Amino acid sequence: MNVKFDFKNPKNQMVVLAALVAILVVMVYINFLLVPQVIRVVGVAVKNSKAKTEIKEVKNEITNIDKYKKGIGAYKDKVEKYEHMLPAEQEIPSLLENLSAMAKSSGVKIVGITPVAVPENKQKTDQVYQEIPILISARSGYHELGSFLAKLESADRFMKVVDIDVRANRSTPRKHDVELLVLTYILFKGR
Repeated sequence: MNVKFDFKNPKNQMVVLAALVAILVVMVYINFLLVPQVIRVVGVAVKNSKAKTEIKEVKNEITNIDKYKKGIGAYKDKVEKYEHMLPAEQEIPSLLENLSAMAKSSGVKIVGITPVAVPENKQKTDQVYQEIPILISARSGYHELGSFLAKLESADRFMKVVDIDVRANRSTPRKHDVELLVLTYILFKGR
């Protein structure tokens, strides 16, 4: 069967034209109507999935709100405890009196307590706390000094002994001249 297609026949031209118009209409429909709708539906499905995940996470956080409140309370207690352990700048005189009382109760005779000035270039203005060295000159025996050091280390303030110098005293062989460099820290409450 050999069929010839004649383009010159107006009927055939109409059929070809109709077919081309139909193909063009289908392509326009697919490209301008169907594809954007499919893309929009996929985008909405992705957003819906993300929203479901976020809702699930928020529900989990809501169920754990009591645990978070307890955690916040515990952290507030820790902050208060550490603020108590870090004296404020105006509390330095009472801290020095406390050091003197600890020494006296240990049998250590304080000769002098001097806060050492921190040079301006060593002070950092963006810190919440500052290290304050205190030089303590005293006279004591070894056991009394050990008792005093134990009290310093277990005090309710942050303090650490960074240097000890013990020298024999010829006038009192059982008592020695002692110099301690103790570091403590002050809290800047306004920061």
